[in-house]
Amino acid sequence: MMIAEELTPPVSERLRKPGEPLEYMRHGADPTGAYPDNLALSGEWRMYAGKMEIPVCSVPVTHGGPHSFCQILLEQGTAALNIKVCSLREVFRARIHTLNGDFPFQLQGNEIRGTVTGPGYLTVEINDRIYAPLTIIIRSPVDCEKYGIGKRCGDGESAAKEQRIRIYKAGIHEVESVELKDNETLYLEPGAVLRAVQPAEDEMPKTEKDWAGIPNYADFIRADNRSNIKIIGYGIIDLSGLSWHARRTIRLTGCENVVLDGPVLIGAAHWTTALFRCENVKVRNLVMLGYRQNSDGIDLVNCRNVHVDGCYIRTGDDAICIKSMEAPPVCGGEKILVENCTVWDDKVRGIGIAGESKSDICDVIFRDCLVLHGLADWAYEMGALCITLCDSGTVSDILFENIRILQESACAINCMLYRDRWSTDTRAGHIRDIRFRNIRIPENTPIRIWGYDEGHEVENIYLEQIDNGGEPLWIDQNPYVKNVIVSGNEASGKEV
Repeated sequence: MMIAEELTPPVSERLRKPGEPLEYMRHGADPTGAYPDNLALSGEWRMYAGKMEIPVCSVPVTHGGPHSFCQILLEQGTAALNIKVCSLREVFRARIHTLNGDFPFQLQGNEIRGTVTGPGYLTVEINDRIYAPLTIIIRSPVDCEKYGIGKRCGDGESAAKEQRIRIYKAGIHEVESVELKDNETLYLEPGAVLRAVQPAEDEMPKTEKDWAGIPNYADFIRADNRSNIKIIGYGIIDLSGLSWHARRTIRLTGCENVVLDGPVLIGAAHWTTALFRCENVKVRNLVMLGYRQNSDGIDLVNCRNVHVDGCYIRTGDDAICIKSMEAPPVCGGEKILVENCTVWDDKVRGIGIAGESKSDICDVIFRDCLVLHGLADWAYEMGALCITLCDSGTVSDILFENIRILQESACAINCMLYRDRWSTDTRAGHIRDIRFRNIRIPENTPIRIWGYDEGHEVENIYLEQIDNGGEPLWIDQNPYVKNVIVSGNEASGKEV
C-alpha cells in the first residue's frame, strides 16, 4: 500500500508544541473545564509509515492522559505497509490491540515495528499500563465520486457550489457553528481542523439553563428536519475551547438519509454525536476522544434504521447508547445495527441501551465489537454491555454477539430496571428477550440482572457461550428476574 499525498498536511506546523503530561492529566481530571489549546503535537510518541514521519497529536482524557493519535491514509497499491512506532518513554513491554485481536510486532529498544495490511485501529499500550496510549488510525481514501465531490476531493469550486458541498481544506478554521440544509455535504480534507469558538456575546442561548444551570447555544454542526445530509472526511472537529454544555458537537433532529463518515471529534463540550428522530442513517469510521462530563459518544434517540460501523470511541460518558426520550407514538428505536466498533469507557457505560426510555426499543444488534477498557465503578448501572433503563419503556429483542471485553471495573453485562434523577415517568419499564452470544468477559467480572418490582421484571435473558476464562459465571440477580438461561459453557442448559 502506498501512503496518500495528503498524509502530512501543513496543519501540524500550527499545532501547539508538546504539552507536559501533568498538564494533560489536570485537564482530563477536570470534567467541565474548557482548554482551547488541548490539541497539540505529541510529546510521547513518534510515528513512521514507510520512510515518512506521520504527525502525532495528543489530547487529554479522563484517566492517564494524554491519549495520542495519528492517521495513515492509504492509497491502493502494494499489499503491506511497514510502520515504526517510537516511544519517548522507556519500553519494557508492549501490547497493540485491534478489533480482532493483538497485532504482531517486534520490540527493539523503544521502537515497535510491524506491518499493516489494511484499514483499522491499532491501540498501543506499554509497560502493562493504560497511561499515555497511542491510537493509530489507518484509513482507506474517501470515495469522492460516491459522495458527489468529484474525481479528487476538494477539486472544482463551481461543482462544489452547485452540489451544495461545503469544503474545509487542510488548515485550522475557527468557526462559531454550521447549519446544514437539504442535500448538503460537509467535507473535511485530511489536515483540516474545524475549531469551535465560544458563542459571541450577542448570540442568544437556545436554552437559558439546563439541568446543570448552564445556558446551551445552537449546536456546532446541526440540522433540523433535513434530508440527504453528509458529514465526511478525515479532518478534526475540535470543541475543546467551548465552555461546558455550550454546544453539542453534531446534532441532527428529524433528519433522514444521513451519512457521517470519517471525522475525528475531540474535546466535546456536551454530547458528541446526537441523533434525534432520525431515519436511514449510516455512521462510519468516526473517531471520538473526549474527557468532559456528558461527552457521550454516539446517542441514537428515538431513531429507526441506523447502521453504526467501524467507529473508535473514548469518552467521558456513554460510548454508544440508544435511548427513547420521547413518549409514544414516537418510535422508541428499531432496526439498529452497531458493529465493528472499538470503545474505551472512562466514566459510564460502553455499549447498549441506557437511561431515559419512555417508548419501546426493539430489533437492535450489537456485534463484532471490542471493549478495551471500562473504568467506571461509581454506580450500579455501569458496565460494558448494558440495558439499564430508568423510565417506562419496554426493551425487547436485542442481540449482543461476538464481543470481547478486555477490562471492566463494574459489570461485564448489566440488565437493570431502576429510577433515578433522570427519570421523568412515574413507573419503571420492562426488559425481555435479550440474548448475549459468544461474549468474552474478564475473569471474576459480574453479570448483573435486576428487575424493579413484581410488575416490572427482567425476563428471558439468554447467556450463550460466555467465556469467563473457564470459571463459573458470577450472576448477581435480585428477586424480580424471570428465566435466565445459561448455555454453551460449564453451566450449559442451566436455568438460573
